[in-house]
Amino acid sequence: MPSSPPARSLGLLGLLTALLTGASASSSVTSSQAPPGRVVLVSLDGMGTRLLLDDPVSEELRALRALRARGVMADGLIPHMPSTTANTHAALWTGAWGDTNGITGNDMPLPPRGERLASATVSGYRSDGLRAEPLWVAAARQGVSTVAQQATQVFPLRDDLTGAAMVAPPVVLHGYQAPVVAPSRWLGPADVTRRRCASGDRAVRCFSWVAGPVTFRAALRRGPHQASALRVHLDGTTRAVDVPLVPTEHEPPRGRSLARHFSDGLLVDVPGVPPVMAYFRLFEASADGRSLVLFQSQLQESVLSRGRVVSRAESIALLEATGGFVGNGDDEPWEREGVGGLALWQGGDGRRERRYLETLELGIRQTIRQAQHLWHTHAPRFFLGYVSMPDEMDHAWIGHARDDARYEPLRRWGYQLVDRAVETYAGFVSDRDHLVFVSDHGMAPVTHEVRVNLALRAAGLVTVDARGRIDPARSQVIFGRNCLRIHTDDWKGGVVPVGQREAVLAHAVAVLRGIRDEGDARPVITDAFWTPADRERLGFGGPNGHDACFDARPGFMMATTMGDGPLVRRRPRPTGEHGYLPTRPDMHGILIAAGPGLPAGGRWPVTRAIDVAPLVSDLLGIHPPHSATGQSPLPQ
Repeated sequence: MPSSPPARSLGLLGLLTALLTGASASSSVTSSQAPPGRVVLVSLDGMGTRLLLDDPVSEELRALRALRARGVMADGLIPHMPSTTANTHAALWTGAWGDTNGITGNDMPLPPRGERLASATVSGYRSDGLRAEPLWVAAARQGVSTVAQQATQVFPLRDDLTGAAMVAPPVVLHGYQAPVVAPSRWLGPADVTRRRCASGDRAVRCFSWVAGPVTFRAALRRGPHQASALRVHLDGTTRAVDVPLVPTEHEPPRGRSLARHFSDGLLVDVPGVPPVMAYFRLFEASADGRSLVLFQSQLQESVLSRGRVVSRAESIALLEATGGFVGNGDDEPWEREGVGGLALWQGGDGRRERRYLETLELGIRQTIRQAQHLWHTHAPRFFLGYVSMPDEMDHAWIGHARDDARYEPLRRWGYQLVDRAVETYAGFVSDRDHLVFVSDHGMAPVTHEVRVNLALRAAGLVTVDARGRIDPARSQVIFGRNCLRIHTDDWKGGVVPVGQREAVLAHAVAVLRGIRDEGDARPVITDAFWTPADRERLGFGGPNGHDACFDARPGFMMATTMGDGPLVRRRPRPTGEHGYLPTRPDMHGILIAAGPGLPAGGRWPVTRAIDVAPLVSDLLGIHPPHSATGQSPLPQ
């Protein structure tokens, strides 16, 4: 830790000067003035400022509202452009936009251009493209005991992102980017293979199914009046769990155990497979076992690092102490066959939606359990956490909720889950500590989509193959989430001479600005950002950045799909979306902080995602990450 921590974040030049000379910057304070406590920073994915202030379901966020009352809240937090998850989290952690930190979207190509294909993208959630120091490394480098739970841009593990060379490297737990051993499953009679029951098993039906490299065996046992429980074994081992038969949950989660009708975790520890934990939920089963609805959770590795990946035995010990990693609810199961009834919007009774909420509960429960274990085991001074809600739920339902009151209690259920997570993290700190909640973006309801690639194809800017699919290798323009790149020949295999870049870019911008909805003269694409000043101001340029980004009318999303039909069409059902201009109020994330010296009920003006790392650095009394360009909202 520096001998004289800064009261306000320094620019990169000032930081380097201070580090090289050992001198204190003029804005620094003495060590005795530095806040002595701990800092907990948590991102609530998709928690927008407008959602918190205006949406009735946010009344369920009691812990977050209490934190706001005793602390300070920004009028909004501006995400990255486009306003998506991976790139905005990289900006939150590093204090720099993607043109500096290298993460420019949820998917992106990698530099150097002459050696890489612009059409060959990698996930922005991975560490491959990160070029800047994240906050958990900056803190540990300066002597702060640090834990990072489910941060983005961790996997594949790199020494510079895990602090392998440090005396006390940060503790890093991640699962989202780690390998998936087997996907989640909704199992009915057609999805399982009947087996002969073992003698003396007293089972009405026995069956098995394959999940990736492992096989599960199950025996459905009869209670006094009907089939009442399932015994699930990991094939080839003696490990087993009991799965009770309980109808779909009806009671919202406030005040009760989360995911209470799921089985205990079943440890999957077999040769050639990383240890993982499986959970099961039996929603339906007939007395003879001929019909059933059984849910099996995703089997996903959870990797713990303390400068090195821990041993298999240590991984198993973590699983036995906390259970497995379950990052998300199961993908919108009401759109699948075999999970019971119809969705509300199809005339159903809400059973499918409640089953989805139960899978969300399982994910939140496991996030809480792992957070509590990390906090109490490692006693960090800085804890960084991540919660996947309310993003995934509002993607599914916020569009419906605008016109269908039946979705309000379901969304309240989900926001109670968010509140349970906030309560957990808030319970870690004392009056001497600081608590900071942020998010990556807001969420907007969407009813229509504009199929951008159809317009670009008609203009000769996008090429398709014989099957009608986009062929990015032969296209002049590569369009992604609200942004595009010109496929210039400074990229390997590029088709547009660099000298023609500006002309092709101007053409593409004009094409998209000219899109109209049928019978409506107003443009669907409302603004374009494509000048050098735009790229610098919004931070979406750089060696693997975008050449232009766009905003669309409220209710419209820019889709990449092809196919027949009009350029602009109504979606099969309304959804929630983001990715739009980050200065739009409905795209603003949250920034709420409380702790000693922060005014109760205070307000900060609209702040940027890149200002969060400098703020947390100030609260810890350390220098911000090396490449940070943001400014802490704390006064000098």
